[in-house]
Amino acid sequence: MKILKLFLFYILFLTTTSFSQTINFAWLSDLHIGATTSETDLAAVVNDINLKQQFEFVIISGDITEKGRNSELIKTKEILDRLKIPYYIVPGNHDSKWSESGTTKFSELWKDDKFVFEKNNFKFIGLNSGITWRGGGGHIAPEDLLWLDSIVTHTPKNKKIIYVQHHQLHSETDNWFKVTNILRKAQIEFVLVGHGHANKQFSFNGIPGIMGRSTLSKEKFWGYNFVQLRNDSAFFTEVNPENKLGSWLKISLTDTLLIPKVDSLQFINKKFDVHFLKEHKTTLLHSPITYDNKIFVTTKRGFIYCYDLSGNLLWRHHSESTIISRPNVTSGLLIYGTVEGELLSLDIADGSIEQSIGIGEPITSQISFAPIRFRGEQTTAVIFGTASGKVYCYDIFYFFQIWENNSATAMIESRPIIVKNRVIFGSWDGFLYCLSIEDGKLNWRWSENRNFYFSPAASIPVFDEENIYVTTPDKFVSAIDIFLGKTVWRKDDFSAWESIGISQDKKNIFIKSHENNFFIVESKSGKMIKKFDLKTNIDTNPTEIIESGNNIFISQKNGWINFIDEKKILQDGLFLGSSRVNSLTKINDNLFAATNMDGLLIVFSLKK
Repeated sequence: MKILKLFLFYILFLTTTSFSQTINFAWLSDLHIGATTSETDLAAVVNDINLKQQFEFVIISGDITEKGRNSELIKTKEILDRLKIPYYIVPGNHDSKWSESGTTKFSELWKDDKFVFEKNNFKFIGLNSGITWRGGGGHIAPEDLLWLDSIVTHTPKNKKIIYVQHHQLHSETDNWFKVTNILRKAQIEFVLVGHGHANKQFSFNGIPGIMGRSTLSKEKFWGYNFVQLRNDSAFFTEVNPENKLGSWLKISLTDTLLIPKVDSLQFINKKFDVHFLKEHKTTLLHSPITYDNKIFVTTKRGFIYCYDLSGNLLWRHHSESTIISRPNVTSGLLIYGTVEGELLSLDIADGSIEQSIGIGEPITSQISFAPIRFRGEQTTAVIFGTASGKVYCYDIFYFFQIWENNSATAMIESRPIIVKNRVIFGSWDGFLYCLSIEDGKLNWRWSENRNFYFSPAASIPVFDEENIYVTTPDKFVSAIDIFLGKTVWRKDDFSAWESIGISQDKKNIFIKSHENNFFIVESKSGKMIKKFDLKTNIDTNPTEIIESGNNIFISQKNGWINFIDEKKILQDGLFLGSSRVNSLTKINDNLFAATNMDGLLIVFSLKK
């Protein structure tokens, strides 16, 4: 009898242990709140999860909204908070490309844009692979890579890791290998991703990868995935109202994964003399600013650095706010705006604050300056746009408001340009606007395609004496009369996106295409003069293209700075690593400064 009791106890112990190691969770992806049927689809999914009562938590792998608007984020949280179990969430590219808060609203609502938690013998880690304002594709920020490395380093070797991000962990994420190089140091089991709206299996450098379907009913019916983790296997089952597909994947959790370390050369110099390099190891959204033999760099986390031309740090200022708009410098003052809604000026001699004023909403556009008469005296105007589409004009020295314009109805992202006493800017409401610089009144607004996604908002227009030239994501280049706001010519011959430049003599415009190519085009007619193959694949990174000393300089999504020389031959110049390069800044005819999104500042000149 005693032996029988011991045997039954042993069986019960094994059963209980096995059961305790089973984890059931729901996996959602690509909710796209703001799209047709998205709210009712997500509500149905949440209701189904609550009714089943068999899940311990929920994981959500990005693209939770359609346009990243604050109202969409708030609505998403309202629906998700009806879940009766915990949920863990990361953003995707739809949450970051058009974000009117520079993705800070996501972290405000969910306390972070990444997560880590443990359940039994598993550790779950999620990171944001979306890129603020810089087109499609994925990228893991340098500060998040440091965080991931710290988490993995302090994880016991016997703890099983499941990693989550939105984009596929291959070429779709430009620095994917930095992630796998970290994950290979621990017992990584598999990676969960979204983005593709389909249930599909991958191998990410030897790590099993699983893409999940969207919750949207666009493909007949709403749905999500039921994931069950046992000691030796993971099972994936699609859940939908008609149970059409059911169980679709089983992954072993006992296999030894062969994950090679990727040694990727992250700096190549072919044609330039490098004067200095600075690594900031945090996200830089904009190109440097130069003034009075000084170089200014601004981080998203609110630090502003001032260097001399030899790379010596002169001062550092911390705003304790988020900066997503590019500052500007003139008259010994650096002017910048914050997501939190403050406009500030710094003395460039030491970085001390001169003036500050609250605007009441995120300052999103780059800062522009213009000469203006105010109260009978000549002064300098500070002009900028906001998340709601307002444009403000302030006196630079005392921050007196000169005028305000409310014509636009959506975020202003790029830099307002000043031409012939006019302020011209694009908005994510589909229009290009022209205001009078004296009083801010609307002169005209222009659009040939009012679709939100094709707005002239990320491209910084260029101009000659008669026309404004702008590129839009519907792949058109448009020439617009400065005075009348009428289309002069409009062409989709160049697969344009959001990058444009103009020659020093104003006779040609430069277009970096969406797919591989670069064009020199006659500005008056739109006629192609010359075409170059950049061999870049897809490039959705909006940059300004500059000409200096008969050379045309192009910064790219793939990390290269290339140039077309005076003989009109395309040359490789600098490779700054796997992240996007921001627009180049010209210091003089043969001295340039550049940054990339991984925090690198470089000052260089062309070899003679």
